[in-house]
Amino acid sequence: MKVKSTESFVYKVKSEAAESVTGRKKSDACLLGMLLMSDNSSGIVYRTDNEVCRDLFLRLVKHVISPGSQTGEEIIRHRGKLPEYKISVSEKNDINAILTRLGISSLDTAEILTRADKLADTNFGAFMTGVFLTCGRVTDPQREYHLEITVPESSDDSLYDGISKLLESHIGLVPKRHTRGEQKILYFKDSENIEDMLTLIGATGSSLEVMNTKVYKDIRNHINRATNCDIANSDRQNVSAYRQLEAIKTIQNSEKGLSQLSAELLEAANLRLQFPEDALSELSSKFNPPLSRSGVNHRFKRIIEIADNINKSKEG
Repeated sequence: MKVKSTESFVYKVKSEAAESVTGRKKSDACLLGMLLMSDNSSGIVYRTDNEVCRDLFLRLVKHVISPGSQTGEEIIRHRGKLPEYKISVSEKNDINAILTRLGISSLDTAEILTRADKLADTNFGAFMTGVFLTCGRVTDPQREYHLEITVPESSDDSLYDGISKLLESHIGLVPKRHTRGEQKILYFKDSENIEDMLTLIGATGSSLEVMNTKVYKDIRNHINRATNCDIANSDRQNVSAYRQLEAIKTIQNSEKGLSQLSAELLEAANLRLQFPEDALSELSSKFNPPLSRSGVNHRFKRIIEIADNINKSKEG
């Protein structure tokens, strides 16, 4: 069954991030981020396949333009894909009102980046919310740790470099870079960086989910490693005990039998026969007086040497 977009982790993140955009300053900063990632070649054209982003963009724009103004909207449907919402603001008066509200004189990439760099830290997060809502995605942490921002194909390297520099200068995060066809991508693979990014864009609940998932995975991996180690130790113990038993049986079946063993070796042989599955550490407490593990191991080495000599004499 195909997972609906509203059930995905990235949808949850974007919904939470959009809800964090409140108040004029954060709203303006978010709109600035959305415009940075939009097609501004002829007016303002905002594209998204997420209705949460669509609704937020319309809300932020309508707070700025005059009440009688209209935004153009087109729904583009692709077979097998989510519908794409194309929202346009083409009236010059409306565009000027938006520019004035945001403190910029044009939709030039360099000017928007410069304006974003001057934002207070409390509002820079809202700016990155607008960027992420428009061109970001994050993978469910149950699968892998991956968050990326895809720079629009029509943009030049200044946008690619600008976003990276803003993240580094404002919050100390340096995204990795990758190209996928014509797309330029900034991304994070480290869970802590992803947590910081999600917190930055207002998706604190999702950030905690990533953190909790990592803790759970670490615990699970630790348990698996411990279990594998226990299994390996158990296998080694079984092999060791089997070899000791075989050596004792060889001596038992020889001409002199177990009587050829000294009293201390005979005690070790009888205890192994009585407790064939015990580890050396368990067997050591059963000696009279109790021995150290290394002491027990030393006795069994001597028993194995005697058995090996018996086998060699048979071969000779």
